[in-house]
Amino acid sequence: MAHGRNRVLSPAPKDPEAGLSRRSLFARTGAAALGASTLAGLAGCENTTTPVAADGGSSNGPGLLGDPTAGGPVDSAGIPLARRDYPVTLPRFQKAVSASAKPETGGVLKVYNYADYLNPDVLKAFGKQEGVEVKVTTFDNLDEAFSKLSNAGLEFDVIFTTPDQLSKLVGRKLLQPLNPELVPNLQKNIWDAMHSPFYDVESRYTVPYVVYTTGLGWRNDKITLDPASLTNGWDALWSATSQRGKVQVLDDKREALGMSMLHQGQPNINTGSQALVDGALAGLELLSQRVRPKVEISAYETLPAGRINLAQMWSGDILSGAINYLPKGTPASVLSYWYQSDGGPAFNDCIGVAAAAQKPVIAHRFLNYLMEPKVAYDNFVGYVGYQPPQKTLNAAKLFSDGILPKSLSNAVVTERAYAASNGYLTLTAEGEQIWEKAWAKFRAG
Repeated sequence: MAHGRNRVLSPAPKDPEAGLSRRSLFARTGAAALGASTLAGLAGCENTTTPVAADGGSSNGPGLLGDPTAGGPVDSAGIPLARRDYPVTLPRFQKAVSASAKPETGGVLKVYNYADYLNPDVLKAFGKQEGVEVKVTTFDNLDEAFSKLSNAGLEFDVIFTTPDQLSKLVGRKLLQPLNPELVPNLQKNIWDAMHSPFYDVESRYTVPYVVYTTGLGWRNDKITLDPASLTNGWDALWSATSQRGKVQVLDDKREALGMSMLHQGQPNINTGSQALVDGALAGLELLSQRVRPKVEISAYETLPAGRINLAQMWSGDILSGAINYLPKGTPASVLSYWYQSDGGPAFNDCIGVAAAAQKPVIAHRFLNYLMEPKVAYDNFVGYVGYQPPQKTLNAAKLFSDGILPKSLSNAVVTERAYAASNGYLTLTAEGEQIWEKAWAKFRAG
């Protein structure tokens, strides 16, 4: 494999936003003013944004990023784009369920989630505790989930999502506000940085589920690889010509195109620039010519099984593979993982209560249950492989006790690494279209 030679990376397309401050960059990336109808719709709600002052003035005056009078960027629902240096407080469209409301009895608690993303034993235990049946309906990706929730009228009690989808769900009134008194484990057990995250200040709509990074996983018994030794670790994929057909790229437009941007030395993975997205598409097309990657999200099973040898994948998937999917007699030490610690993707999934929930109190209790330390641990180590942001979880002990192999120690996310991460965040409507069209072109071949 040609990984030992550091290729000179092609220069990334010039970012038209280069030279701006981070805050002014966000203010101009695909900026769209709130329309009059959107303003009218939000006027009757509580405060929409946290009043965070801009670093400096602009042609719009001092203003606030996201304030429609300042021309800040908004998503397709007209809600300002949340960024780490610009927290957003989402509007409440209805009152939260009362803390004194009685839990609903009997019947089915309906959950909308990825497949294999909850431990069946955890679900059974909760159902037994609350006297309900927990039924999970699955989706393949979040775009599908949002489309079906918006257009097909699907009704659930609990919805799993991500921060970049959250404001769209709120804007479509598909989630209901949480009552913090019904989810006390958030403050009690979860990392302090996630009590009031920048994408959902005050945790009005969600609690965190798991944290993860996006990186490269490989079978170290089948290929010799050390992305950390390369000038740009992502180049391991583009250089893997000996592994044609044995490589995976994530079937996710943000992750795949974003990875191509990082490979080109472009750190703004939330850009709305047509030129930068076109450059990322060209990078993926070059990758396809060189190594013919599979475009899937199944590396948690196919990598341990040896059907692929190298994959762009989430850290939770390689841990899940080590826990659940290695063939009998194959040691977990054959799996290795790398991620870009400086500016690479690391983020979290989150959970909310559906606006159409028939069991809103039980739904709150379910969210709270998943944040119990023992439940979170059993869900993580016993099945899912994705790490909960629990204060009491001693990740180092998982390796010293042999629960996880030391070769995967960097697949564990620390609170410090999470706080400094580069996550995929909400785009403007125009930006969404640019990314979507590029991805459709790549998938069409």
